[in-house]
Amino acid sequence: MRKPSGRHRGTNKTLSFASVILLGINGIIGSGIFLLPGTLYQEAGLGSVSAIVLAGLSTTLIALSYAMLASKIDDDGGAWVYSNRAFGAFGAFGAFVGFQTGWFGWFLGVITIAAELAAFLTALGGLIPVVKQRGVYISVALVIIAALIAINLIGPNILTFIDNISSALKIIILIAVIAAGGYFISTHGLHVSQPQAVSSDFHTAFSTAFYMFTGFSFLPVAANKMKNPEKTLPRALMVVMLIVIAIYGMAQMTTIVILSTNLTAETLPVAAAFATVVGSIGKTVAILGMLISILGVAVAVSFDTPIEMASLATEKTLLPAVFGRTNKSGAPFVAIWLTIGIAAMLVVSGSYLFLVNLIVFSAFLQYITTILAWFKLRHDPTLPAGIHLPMAPLLMGFALLLIGYLMTSATWLTWLIAVIVALIGSVIYATDTRRRGE
Repeated sequence: MRKPSGRHRGTNKTLSFASVILLGINGIIGSGIFLLPGTLYQEAGLGSVSAIVLAGLSTTLIALSYAMLASKIDDDGGAWVYSNRAFGAFGAFGAFVGFQTGWFGWFLGVITIAAELAAFLTALGGLIPVVKQRGVYISVALVIIAALIAINLIGPNILTFIDNISSALKIIILIAVIAAGGYFISTHGLHVSQPQAVSSDFHTAFSTAFYMFTGFSFLPVAANKMKNPEKTLPRALMVVMLIVIAIYGMAQMTTIVILSTNLTAETLPVAAAFATVVGSIGKTVAILGMLISILGVAVAVSFDTPIEMASLATEKTLLPAVFGRTNKSGAPFVAIWLTIGIAAMLVVSGSYLFLVNLIVFSAFLQYITTILAWFKLRHDPTLPAGIHLPMAPLLMGFALLLIGYLMTSATWLTWLIAVIVALIGSVIYATDTRRRGE
């Protein structure tokens, strides 16, 4: 998953339809498809392909609420901007809702950094087994964390290069694996089977699969750089989601066909499937590509998230001014240390799958406030008409019910962390003397 960033914003309409498509695909495809196929297969067996497809279609429905709001509100920030605009008229309560949406948006970035680093270390362990040892794992994690802090504090000049390379590699890897699957089927035939120890938990697999698509919010937030966003954005969202659903579905089916029931035991299923067809060198090549791809996402999000926090403190005055302080290079050093520091604690204490579930839960909170904001603003006479979607109220109501249903699969620990994060945010909000005008 890739989060939106203020650095991609601008007033010039520079993105063509093709550029928007590529931007969306790059924004959505992350570490999930490289690490989760075995988990999804364990949870739902052959139904894991259906879980991915349904999660993608459901995410598309949710994404349309972002698209409709982005066509009406041309401001930076995404979900928290929509919530702040929709509920600001309700006084202190409305402002608090907007703040919490922004607060959880920042936290979502923190968890994403942690999850991508956990994915990177997992992939690195497949290439260098000693990394799987707890002490080495933590040491390597801390070295990477230190490097991320340094890059952010000194300046992200290398960011674009890393971003472009990682974007190309992850797509190349997936296409290569799907092609390998086609060759495997042509030579061995199509044979699929259920894992013996499948938990038949389609509900959990469906919820987990949402992680693979949460980067969709990158597109609506970039609406003001698109040519004719009212027409371009909804069409681009549909095309992007259909392409990504197809890639994910074929990648999942490919790993099932090639690895069969061995898929449940693989921590790096895509690399293992590729190696089965092309040999051990294939696994090394796939893992190297995964490492660069995953690290690229981690670097990009580590840059985006502190900027988002600093923006909440400076431009939006929703956080105390201290969070927006910058160094001589203009880097928001307080936000950088806080963001990456918390991510470091999460990556050394939590598993990748736990972080994935925490990301999905936090994303659901953002989706709920965004859809409610759409209901509030859809007939606002002070805003442009924006995109019109047939049966939109019915579809958005269904999306809310679906999100509520999926949130029931969250563990008590996930709920507890969410409550703690909300309480911490509430304390910061209540004690901000600048907001109270003191």
